[in-house]
Amino acid sequence: MSKTKFLILSLCAIVGMTFGAIWAFNALISPKPYPTPATPKRNPEELKAACQQHVREADRKAAEAISKRSQTFAAFIESNKTGAKPFSKDIVSFYGKWRAVKPYLPFTQENGHKEYVEEKFAQHIFSKADLATAMRLAIEGSIKDIESIENELAVALRQEVLGRSLGPDEIPIAAEEFKKAIEQLIAASQRDAAKTAGSLIVSEVAAQVATQVMIRLGVSAGILATGAANSWWSFGGALVIGVIVDLAWGWIDDPEGDIEREMISALDRLSSQASTAINDEMNKVVSQRSGLWTKTIEGIVP
Repeated sequence: MSKTKFLILSLCAIVGMTFGAIWAFNALISPKPYPTPATPKRNPEELKAACQQHVREADRKAAEAISKRSQTFAAFIESNKTGAKPFSKDIVSFYGKWRAVKPYLPFTQENGHKEYVEEKFAQHIFSKADLATAMRLAIEGSIKDIESIENELAVALRQEVLGRSLGPDEIPIAAEEFKKAIEQLIAASQRDAAKTAGSLIVSEVAAQVATQVMIRLGVSAGILATGAANSWWSFGGALVIGVIVDLAWGWIDDPEGDIEREMISALDRLSSQASTAINDEMNKVVSQRSGLWTKTIEGIVP
């Protein structure tokens, strides 16, 4: 055998052994692509029940959040009751009595005493702007809490349907998909209440809830509509304070202690009634939203 033929045969043998080794490794040592066992398909009724449990849990969280917000508003009223004493002192002071008599003199302002009482109320207790801001923060804060809870609910429902956890990039998609599903239900609804709750636009829901709160506090819906075009929140707050001031105005002949006690009692009623009204009206929104989520579940689970 010539030297050249020997070299060629040797080279062929080396190449053959190399490919043989690679084949043997792939065939005998490397992991085989075993298929991942498929997740068993869940019974639709069981899946719906699991999803509905998430909705109930979201309702519970929303109710707790709303309760905290309404309690914060009540705490605002409570913290300002200390101003009742200096307020009553100013009302029965010599100057306060002079302001009570002055409107009966010729060429004087008829509402001068009422304006004085309102001024002292704002100075020692809270202004109409302060009251309006406290109520607005309680209502708008509740709405934002509900939005956050619903985003968590959307993720929980999507994971329940898919039977697995969502990746970070899938979380915002899940929330958006459920939001669109609810919007479709709203578009098909003919009820104004459902449309308002379905939008969950802070300004719209806040205006609706605040209107109902003011009405429950004894403010006429017609009067509210008149003032809506001009600083609605402050206007509504002014009406509520006006009711209390009117009471204080009638106490001018009473001793200082009586005015202080009556003012504290009026503030207690405002705190209780307003916070209860905020809580009730916001929970109505949650109830409407809960119904929409239930309908959404029925649509996505076969």
